[in-house]
Amino acid sequence: MRNHKKKLGQHFLNDKNIINKIIMSIKPKMTDSFLEIGPGEGALTTPLLGLIKDIVLIEKDKDLIPLLQNRYIESNNVQIINNDILKCNLSNYLLGKTRIIGNLPYNISTEIIFKLLPATSHITDMHLMLQKEVVDRMIASPGSKVYGRLSVMTQVYFKVTKLFDISPNVFVPKPKVHSSYINMIPKVSPFSDNNEDKFKKLVTMMFTARRKMIKTSLRDYFDESTLKNLSINPNHRPEVLSVEDFLRISKYV
Repeated sequence: MRNHKKKLGQHFLNDKNIINKIIMSIKPKMTDSFLEIGPGEGALTTPLLGLIKDIVLIEKDKDLIPLLQNRYIESNNVQIINNDILKCNLSNYLLGKTRIIGNLPYNISTEIIFKLLPATSHITDMHLMLQKEVVDRMIASPGSKVYGRLSVMTQVYFKVTKLFDISPNVFVPKPKVHSSYINMIPKVSPFSDNNEDKFKKLVTMMFTARRKMIKTSLRDYFDESTLKNLSINPNHRPEVLSVEDFLRISKYV
């Protein structure tokens, strides 16, 4: 086990039981094409290889590339890319329908999620390991203290299911936080024309002013009677609105 790089948020999976549990939850098939974000030393890659069609590994740490190349030198269904997932042009790797897996670096996990959201038409599903706190925000319901922009943006694109929590003890080095493993299945896009951009701007704007009443944060777009006609209480705050409420408002803007 090599030294981890703290600045890259590296925590390597090192427990066969949890690795087996993850592989079982993924249910890989020989017809599946995968993309793995941050494979590290191949803890998930290796047990997957004999069960799938092919896999693209995107690893930012250049020092890990020789290790991965040596490990998979005889595997003709592995493509290794030394790049930052946030700088990748995903269309180069999401060809046809792709399944995405990854133990995401906690310091940039939400940025990675936001990068993946618009690519739903090329994604079969995603199985990701994230900080538990981030997952709690992703699956939060309206009215919850942790319901916010991440909740709405994730849920409009995906059906998100938390599969199980993961102890810090299964990683080297141990993170200071607990993790959760999630499954994300793309939804049929609810957007048409330029409505997607409106939706994103509206959600961002409203949660930037999350303590303000809706009639205040949207005063440049709606009067109170229009909001009431949309079945939106003008005196409510954005954290009580459902994803459907946000969609309804954005379609009217």
